[in-house]
Amino acid sequence: MKSFQKIIFFLFGILLFLVPLILWPYTSELFEFNKIVITYFSTILIIAFWTMRMVSERKLIFRRTILDIPLIVFLGSQLISTLISIDTQTSWLGYYSRFNGGFLSTLSYLLLYWAFVSNIDKGDARKLINITLGSAVIVSIYGVLERLGIDKDIWQQAVQQRVFSTLGQPNWLAAWLTALLPITWVLIIKREESKITFFSVVPYLLSLLFFTVLLFTGSRSGILGFAVAEIVFWGIIFLKSRFKYLKRFFISNMLLAVAALIFGTQFTPSIFKIIEGSQNNQPAIYAQTGATALETGGTESGTIRKIVWQGAIEVWKHYPIFGTGVETFAYSYYLYRPAAHNMTTEWDFIYNKAHNEYLNFLANTGIIGIIAYLTMIGFSIYLIVKNFHPKSSDQNDLFPLISIALVSGYVSILVTNFFGFSVVPIQLLFFLYPAFSMVLATEDMMKKEQKINLTPNQKILNWVVISAAVYLLFAASRYWYVDYLYAKGLNYNKVGRQDLASQYLNQAIKLEPNQSIYYAELAKSYANLALSYNQAKESTVASQLTELAIDDSIKAVDLSPANLNLKRMEFGVFVMLSVIDPNYLLNARDVLVTAAMQAPTDAKIRYNLGLIYSRIGQNDLALQTLKETVELKPNYKDARLAYAILLIDAKENSEARTQLEYILTNIDPTDSMSKQYLESIN
Repeated sequence: MKSFQKIIFFLFGILLFLVPLILWPYTSELFEFNKIVITYFSTILIIAFWTMRMVSERKLIFRRTILDIPLIVFLGSQLISTLISIDTQTSWLGYYSRFNGGFLSTLSYLLLYWAFVSNIDKGDARKLINITLGSAVIVSIYGVLERLGIDKDIWQQAVQQRVFSTLGQPNWLAAWLTALLPITWVLIIKREESKITFFSVVPYLLSLLFFTVLLFTGSRSGILGFAVAEIVFWGIIFLKSRFKYLKRFFISNMLLAVAALIFGTQFTPSIFKIIEGSQNNQPAIYAQTGATALETGGTESGTIRKIVWQGAIEVWKHYPIFGTGVETFAYSYYLYRPAAHNMTTEWDFIYNKAHNEYLNFLANTGIIGIIAYLTMIGFSIYLIVKNFHPKSSDQNDLFPLISIALVSGYVSILVTNFFGFSVVPIQLLFFLYPAFSMVLATEDMMKKEQKINLTPNQKILNWVVISAAVYLLFAASRYWYVDYLYAKGLNYNKVGRQDLASQYLNQAIKLEPNQSIYYAELAKSYANLALSYNQAKESTVASQLTELAIDDSIKAVDLSPANLNLKRMEFGVFVMLSVIDPNYLLNARDVLVTAAMQAPTDAKIRYNLGLIYSRIGQNDLALQTLKETVELKPNYKDARLAYAILLIDAKENSEARTQLEYILTNIDPTDSMSKQYLESIN
């Protein structure tokens, strides 16, 4: 029925417009979490109305495409990897704080692809492209305002130096805009030549706006993706048209070149830097300050990526067939993390992605998963390229131009994914670009709306579908609401209101009893409350809270034993409780011994283990552990100082002197503690 198709079109419009824009400051993650929840909501509703359309028309409505089998094979590889995962909860829903990439998100994207090609006609597909561009305009305008400082006091990041608008991270914004830019070039080619009007200039302005915001992101991967998209798009255009659109190519690219000259890129200086350098007889400085984990501080991001990539390959070598499980890189990486990571400025960061989509699939889903993923990509490109020659008889159709734009944007995603990973807005384009190509290149098969009288059985089936949809929507709503409760508890813990934090966290656990991080955060609340009551001499209450803290921290680890970060949190709980009873240091030691086995090259875990050994009187183990720590991370000042102090206590002054002199010579010449201890043994 046509009415169902209209509803499905409306839902796709909401999805493509809202996902890039949506954010909410009161959830644990502002951007990706809310975007994935909107995606789940939209998928549930779209599939429900698609199903009701089939029930009402009494037939299977499913347009076959060449991509069907590759998609099914890919989904199957993800399912197997999820079922045998080292952490199935993570594999189903995605790593908490990332969310995108879990099996359910992948299932949603595939269902959206099939729903699109089966229910959207050519006219509606064009409208959906315009809706997506409309969303991009709003996102880009906000990016410009960010550059001007509209929200500079809200974020910890230097957002004026590297904007991220409503997508949450500069590289994600760059990748998304780069994938959309080729569509603006189609509009440039198709504009009327007769006279210059506002509407004929708009395509140039759109291209300039998107590219300028791309420059404001300071994303090198985005610029590389843009360069590849340009080569692919204009290369194909010139090959097919024999340089028919050369003038428009030059005008468009001259505008972009002017923007690059004014604002600079990650690879070239701005005109102002060039002038400033020439006046001072200094070379132009054009590297922009980073604002992400991989691109801040002293260590160059490419260096860190190589180390992380090496770790991803090692994970795959040990789990070659189906990997460690969908989205489990945050757990598996630390087993095979190269020791060289300790010498970077992000040595103690948590890496939950390989920062290379292909190596991420290789590590998480093994050789089967990566082959299925690459096969799906190959068939997607083939499907779009095949539509350079549409079956449509409409001579005024935008094809093959849109098809060329889609393949150019699609390839740009492949480039940016090589240096990062996909997020929700990019994944939507990744899976829907082939669907757009399929729909736009074929004749509409939709019949005129006919009034259909539903039989009682059809009405019953539709009510079953509606009931199932309502249940799934309720589940998705609860998923969002539980995270909201968790975020409230998290924030109250940060401001020292553990009494309120524990209330919200308990509510979250009541609704979602299998999420390990909720228990870990609640354990911190109880531990802090236990300390407060112990200080107030209320030993009975302190004892009860202590037991609750221990039980919840153990529960968290039991639910997700592969999650190293939970063991770090459990260690912190036992250290806090050791103020009440020093014997809890033995529990802290045992936790770190297990953690060190899961992360053999993690210098911070070994440092803390060495300190615990010292506090419980196992000085020989403390010396051995701290020696291993400084071998793992030679520039670890705190570890060397602790090692030197223990050496002094052991009357090994010569070796202690060596450690202290190393600190003052190679790490921190101004360190007062090292100077004091060195003077004491001299």
